Amino acid sequence: MGLRTTLTLSCVAVLMSTVSAFATWLWWSRAAVPPNALPQPTLEQPPANAPAATDDTFPKKVLPFLKKYCLDCHSGDRAKGGLALEVYVSEAHARKDRKNWLAVQHVIAAGEMPPKNKPQPSKEEKEFILHWIESVLTYVDCSPHVPKDPGRVTIRRLNRAEYNNTIRDLCGVDFKPADDFPADDVGYGFDNIGDVLSIQPILLEKYLVAADQILDKALAMPHVVPPSKQSFGPQPIQVNPRSAKILEPRRRIIFTTAGTGSIERFHFPAEGDYKIRFRGWGTNVGGEFPKVNLIVDGKELRSFTVEAPASQPRTYETTARYTAGERKIQVAFTNAFEDKETKKFREFGLEAIEIEGPFNAAPPPEPASVKLVLVARPGPQLDARAAAEKVLANFARRAYRRPVKPEEVARLLKLYDIATQQGEPFPSAIKLPLKAILVSPHFLFRIEEDPKNPNDIRILNDFELATRLSYFLWSSMPDEELFTLAEQGRLRQPGVLEAQIRRMLKDPKSKALAENFAAQWLELRKIPTLAPDKGYYPTWDEELRTAIIREAEYFFDYVVQKDRPILDFLDADYTFVNERLAKHYGISGVSGPAFRKVQWPDNRRGGVITMASTMTITSNPTRTSPVKRGKWILENILGTPPPPPAPDVPELPPTGQLKGTLRQQMEQHRADPNCAICHNKLDPLGFGLENFDGIGAWRTLDNKKPIDASGELPGGLKFDGPAQLRQILLTKADQFRTCFAEKLLTFALGRGLEYYDKCAVDEIVKAGKTHSDAFSAYVIAIAQSDPFQKRKGKRSD
Repeated sequence: MGLRTTLTLSCVAVLMSTVSAFATWLWWSRAAVPPNALPQPTLEQPPANAPAATDDTFPKKVLPFLKKYCLDCHSGDRAKGGLALEVYVSEAHARKDRKNWLAVQHVIAAGEMPPKNKPQPSKEEKEFILHWIESVLTYVDCSPHVPKDPGRVTIRRLNRAEYNNTIRDLCGVDFKPADDFPADDVGYGFDNIGDVLSIQPILLEKYLVAADQILDKALAMPHVVPPSKQSFGPQPIQVNPRSAKILEPRRRIIFTTAGTGSIERFHFPAEGDYKIRFRGWGTNVGGEFPKVNLIVDGKELRSFTVEAPASQPRTYETTARYTAGERKIQVAFTNAFEDKETKKFREFGLEAIEIEGPFNAAPPPEPASVKLVLVARPGPQLDARAAAEKVLANFARRAYRRPVKPEEVARLLKLYDIATQQGEPFPSAIKLPLKAILVSPHFLFRIEEDPKNPNDIRILNDFELATRLSYFLWSSMPDEELFTLAEQGRLRQPGVLEAQIRRMLKDPKSKALAENFAAQWLELRKIPTLAPDKGYYPTWDEELRTAIIREAEYFFDYVVQKDRPILDFLDADYTFVNERLAKHYGISGVSGPAFRKVQWPDNRRGGVITMASTMTITSNPTRTSPVKRGKWILENILGTPPPPPAPDVPELPPTGQLKGTLRQQMEQHRADPNCAICHNKLDPLGFGLENFDGIGAWRTLDNKKPIDASGELPGGLKFDGPAQLRQILLTKADQFRTCFAEKLLTFALGRGLEYYDKCAVDEIVKAGKTHSDAFSAYVIAIAQSDPFQKRKGKRSD
C-alpha cells in the first residue's frame, strides 16, 4: 500500500470519526432553528420592565381585531403576502414569530393595511393593536444599563469563497479548489449564513481530494533545469532586407552591408551559464574578413573574425552567465566594405544561431508556499521528528485559528510516524498529518465555545474575535498581526481594535468585501446567468456583461478604500468605466480595457441604483420591469421588502403585444385595489428609472412613445426622472442607513437579525451619522457591538 493510499485512508478515518460527532452537534444546534425557516421564531420572554399584557388580552381583544380586519385576506394556503394570521391562537404563538408581527406593526402604522376597499379600524382600535404589538412582542429596552441579548451564531463551515481565500493565506498558493465544490445555499441574502451552510457527503469527498491537490502545489519543490539546446535556422532570424540578401528556397542570409540577424525574444529558463553560437562564413575583400559581434540585450559579448569559406561554414561561440528571463540575441556584421575597382562586396553569410544551457545552473529559489508551511527542516541541529512537530504545531495553530493543545499535536505526529515507518522522506511524510489538518472540522468549521449555562452570555476570546473580524473584512483567516494581538490579549485594548480595522480595510484582501458582500447585496452574482434578448438589445455581449459587474465592484471598493460616505451609494457624481462601458454610457475620451474613475457628464446617473448592473438585474429579457426595479430599491436601499405577489396575478402581455407604453399597461394593472396596496409603492420607484432600458442604456422612447419617468410616492412625494428620484431617496437617508447597517451586520455575523438586534443596529447607525457616514464608521461600530463581540448560550426551548 503506497503513501497516497495510506494518506487517504488515514485521513478518511480521522475525518469520519470527527464528522459524525460534528453532524450530531450541528443537528442539535440547528434543531430549534430550521435552515429554511426564514424568519425564525424565537421564544425569549420580554424584558422584565416591558409592559405586561393581561392573560385574556389576546383572546378577548387581539383575536377579534384579526378576525374583523385581517383574516379575510391573511388566512389559509392562499394568504396574501404569504402571511397567514389564523395560526396565532395565543400570545405564546405570537411570540414565536416576532418578525412577522414587526411587519404587521409597520403596515398598520403606515396605513397600508387594511386595504382602502376593506373595513377600517377605528382610531382607538388601531392605537390598541399597535401598542399591544410594541409592548408585548417587539419591545426592546435599549437603555445602557440593561443587558442586551447578543444572539447566537450557529457553528458554520467555511463557504466556497472563504475556503479558497483561507487556503491562499494558509498555504501560500494561488489555487481555488472550492470552485469545484457544490454551490453554497443562501439565507437572508448571503451565502455565509450558518443556518443554511449544510454539509453533504459529496462535500466530504471534495475536501479529501482538495487537500491532496493543495499540498501537492504548496510543497512542490522546483527542479534544477537541465541543459538543452535550441537552434534557429535562417527562417526565424529577423534581418533588415536592406542590409542582407535573403536567398530562397533555403533562405540563406548574406550580409553585404552592416546589419544584424536577431532572435527577438529568447527565454533563458534559469540562471546559469549559456553557450551562444552562430554558424557562418565570410569573404576576404579589401584584405579583411568579416568582423562579427555577438550581442545580448544590447551588450557586446565577443567579436569574431569569420574566415570560414562559404563551402565550409564554421561555428563560433562564447559563454556567458544569465538569470532567467527573456532577452534579445543579435549577430552583428560590423565591417562592411566594397572594392570600387572589382565591384565586390565583403560578404558575411549567417546560417544559424544556437543557444545551449543552462550549465552550472543555480538552484531555483524555494517557493514562498514551502517556506510558509515548512517552518522547520531536519538538519544537524534538529532531528526530523522535532522538525515535524514544529511544522505541525504552527500549521495547526494557523489552520484552526487558535492555540493548539499538546495532545492535538501528538495525534498529528502519530500520522507522521505512519509515513516515516513506510520509509517516506520528510517532505512526503509531513503531508499525511497536514492533510489531516485540512480535513479537520477545526479547520473546515468556524467554532466558538458556548457558555456553560445556556442562559449566560459569554464575551468571545481574542482568537474568536480575530477570526470574526478577518472573515468579515477579508473572507479569510486572521494574519500574523491579528494572531499576535490575540495571543497577547491586546485586541480589545483602547484604540487597538479600531486601528486593526483601518489597517484591514486598506489591505488588498479587503476586496473580498466587494466580491462577497457587495456582490450579494447588489445582486451582482445574478448577472452571469442573465440572457438579455439580442433582438431587443443588440449591443449586449460578454464584454459588457463583465464590465457592468466590474463597475459596481470598483465603485464599492473605492468607497471602502477612500472611506467615503455610504450615501455615495445613493448618489455620486463619479463612477468607474473602461472603453466598453464608457461607450455603453455615452462617455467620450476613454480607451482600453482598464477601468478608471470618471465624472458623470450630467445628472442622469449617480450611485448604484442607476448603474447598468442594477438596471439589467431588474429587467426581463425583452423589456424593463418597473416592479422589479421598485422591489430592488425597497429591499436593498430602503429595507422595506414588499410581500410576495399573489399566485393568481396575470402576466403582462409580451413586449410586441403591448398597447402604448409599459407604464400605461401597468397603471391599468394597479387599478385593482388588491394590487394597488403594494404597487403604489413599487411602481413609482420603477417608473422613475424607465429612461434606462433593459441593459441600462439611456433612452427617451418606449414602444415609439415618449417615456414618462414621473411618479408620486405614498405620502405625496413627487418626482420627474431619475435625478429627482435619487434626491427623494436621499431624504430617506435614515432608512438607507438602517438598511445598510442591517445587511452589513447580517454578513458580519453570519446569521439573520432578530428583534433584539434593534439596539445594536440603532447604535451602528448613530455611530455612522456621527462620523459623517464614513464606511469605516459602520464597520468599527459593528465590530464593537454586542452581537459581534459576544455570544449567548444555546436556547433551552
